[in-house]
Amino acid sequence: MQNNPYRAYQKTQVTTAKPEKILLMLYEGAIKFTKMAIVRMRDKNLGEKGKFISKTLAIISELMNTLDHEKGGQIASDLENLYMFMMDKLIEANMNNKIEDLETVERLLTTLYTAWQDVVNNPRPDGVPSPTLQPELTALYQQAQAAPKSQR
Repeated sequence: MQNNPYRAYQKTQVTTAKPEKILLMLYEGAIKFTKMAIVRMRDKNLGEKGKFISKTLAIISELMNTLDHEKGGQIASDLENLYMFMMDKLIEANMNNKIEDLETVERLLTTLYTAWQDVVNNPRPDGVPSPTLQPELTALYQQAQAAPKSQR
């Protein structure tokens, strides 16, 4: 067996990463594999398409298994439902060769990734809007914080 420095680096990145970073890495992988499945479907390479859909399914399954319903409450339940929807779409895409289903999953994964990336990279106290995802609410929040306490 040959030593592959890149694989060793990748393994170190995963084993030493914080849970938040691993979450982002999982989303990145799912998005990448979904895009690869779309390309393979367009190229009529159905075997490779199935392989990449399977990889995306495995990642989404892992995301679903890591949900903490006790701490996450309704958000965890909503994410679980969304993950199940995406898994259904992936299976339908694989069976019926529907690129639209893969594109739907890619959009959902990208939206979730963007939101989680904002949460991980810009931690804020509860109730503080995200400058990236909610710029209009951030401006209102900042105005309210700048106002004298007697006016709040």
